[in-house]
Amino acid sequence: RVWNSVEYGWEKPTTPVNEWQTSQKEAASFNSKAMNAIFNSVSMEEFKRISNVEIAHTAWNILQIVHEGTKAVKINKLQQLTSKFECIRMSDDESFDEFYAKLNDIVNSAFNLGEIYDQPKIVRKILRSLTEDFRPKVTAITESKDVDSIPVDELVGSLQSYELDLPK
Repeated sequence: RVWNSVEYGWEKPTTPVNEWQTSQKEAASFNSKAMNAIFNSVSMEEFKRISNVEIAHTAWNILQIVHEGTKAVKINKLQQLTSKFECIRMSDDESFDEFYAKLNDIVNSAFNLGEIYDQPKIVRKILRSLTEDFRPKVTAITESKDVDSIPVDELVGSLQSYELDLPK
């Protein structure tokens, strides 16, 4: 019910508080709890943006726009992330962990905006994006396993282990 006040909003009754019905008092309480939760989970900068707001739904919408932007901004961010995802490649001077951290940042940022990359897509992206040093391992993986059924964490562990064995 608290989340409902965030999701759908609450309209403050125009009558004095002592004339509110039980359901109106409950709705006000849920809104207050939602506002408290929001206030306790935001930075000071974000708090300043919403400190004068009384309705959780309104505060939530302000925070969504701050973090995601308007629909047009969100779409633009997703397009940029898609482009980054498509273009990212491991460079010769970076470790696998550094590469994977950058890729994972793109995947997580997209997820936060509502775009979900499924496991097979991430696995295939990793295998396509590695340096030549990893070619023998990539070949072994693609020939011995169904790439679409390999969990990302299993692939990452395998590649980290392989990298440790590479000559410096």
